[in-house]
This record gives sequence, C-alpha cells and structure tokens, in this order.
Amino acid sequence: MISSLTKTPEQLLDELGITEPSQIKIEAIAYHCQAIILYEPLSGCEANIVGRGDRAIITVDSSALRTRQRFSAGHELGHWMKDRGQVAFGCGREQMDSHWIANNPETRANQFASDLLLPSKLFVPLAKGRPITVETVRDLGRVFEMSLTATAIKLVRFGSFPSMVLYFEDGERKWFIPSGQDLPRLLLWPVKQLDPSTVSARLSSGGIEREGMDDVRTDKWFDVQNANRYYVRESCFATGPGSVVTLLWWEDEKQIIDLQEEEEQNASRRSDWRRED
Repeated sequence: MISSLTKTPEQLLDELGITEPSQIKIEAIAYHCQAIILYEPLSGCEANIVGRGDRAIITVDSSALRTRQRFSAGHELGHWMKDRGQVAFGCGREQMDSHWIANNPETRANQFASDLLLPSKLFVPLAKGRPITVETVRDLGRVFEMSLTATAIKLVRFGSFPSMVLYFEDGERKWFIPSGQDLPRLLLWPVKQLDPSTVSARLSSGGIEREGMDDVRTDKWFDVQNANRYYVRESCFATGPGSVVTLLWWEDEKQIIDLQEEEEQNASRRSDWRRED
C-alpha cells in the first residue's frame, strides 16, 4: 500500500473522491497527509512548515487573501511531500511568484500546489476555448479559489490557443512559460526588459493600477524578422510593487503559422547540408 506521504496530487485527489473544484478542501487534504493547517498573523513570509517524524504543522498568514492562503498552504504541503527530512521552510511571496521554471524545492512545491489545487482533469474542460486574458484568469481563479499567477500559468499550459505567460520585476523578465508545441520556441524568445510603450511597463511603473489589456505589435515583445507586421493580445496584472504577470495571446495566429513554416524550411536546409556532407 502506498503511503499518503508519497502520493502525487492526482493520486490524492482520486483517493479522496474529488470530482469538482468546490470539493478541493486544502485543510482536509493536508490532514489526510498528516499535516495540520493553522492560520495566524505572520511577518516576513506567507507561510511556513515545521515537520517532525510523520507529522507536520503548516502555518499560513491569516491576513492574506483566501486565494493566496490556499496556494500558500498547497505550496507548504508540497514541501512536506517532496522535501521530507529538512527541518523547516518559511516561504514568502517572492518564492511563490518567481520560482516556476528552475529545478529546486520552491519550484517543485509550486508545481505540487498547482497540480493539487488546479488539477488538469477539472481545469482543462473549463478552460477549453476561453480567451487567454486576465479576465479568463480571474474567472477560473474564482472557480478554483486560486491565486492569479498559478491560474495564469495553468491557462497558458493547458488552454486552447498559442500563448505565453511572463513574470517581470521592476521591468526585468525573471521567467516565461510558453504554451505547448504550437509555439516556435527557438524563434519566439521574449525581450529581457519591458518596452515602455507596453501596458505591462505602465503597470510596472505605476502608470495604471492593478491590470490592463491592449493589442500591440509583436516587435514590442520579440526580436524576430517582420515582427512589426503582427499583433499580439497583451494583458497583465500586478502581483506587488513593480512586479507584473503578463499574458500574450496570438488571437490572430498568422505570425505563428509563418514562423512554423520558417522553422520547417530551416530544418529542411539542415537536412540537405547533412546529405551533402
């Protein structure tokens, strides 16, 4: 028999018979994994966990929004399930917002929380055909009671259209995640610094509040040939002072099609060169 302490989020949800977003009760799931969640005022971190033997106590900031509390609890539960043997973790907003692509304990904890609280089998049917915008993120976030950043990442990864999610701090790109195989990833590498004319730059500098959306030329985001001929739907939201999550959605997929054809032509040329050698 597999211990609940070694099971994946998918196995835990199946074992508990969870089939609807409203049934994903993080406190009950944590208890099933031999961890108790407490809500108390915290300073300097969003949540922490202390474990000993096969028991753990997760403390979450009682002043945080409920969506943030749920993700923070799921993140700490991820540490409990993935990083056993380490005495304690105290995790702030920075770890939860900025660690999504590296191979480290914080990224693994983020992914665990996402898989547990935004399970693909429930998320994908609700996201199918939805625009890749902040409005969709907020709507799905309400359904799953989940943070906007985690929901945005899930929407890009499992949504229906070519898109990308990026995270900036003080105008500098910290990470980005493209959608599936529909994007020519080698060609579409986003800029490191926000272009001042973008909505995301204005949001980052305090020129607008909370969120924004606009159709912008793709040369504001990507240094590729003929980028000024195409447009991308840009929408964004703030996660803190100077920090912004941006969604880019190719509602008009002509640029994607053209770049895919270019990649195929380049691959064909490389194959011809090999045959000549």
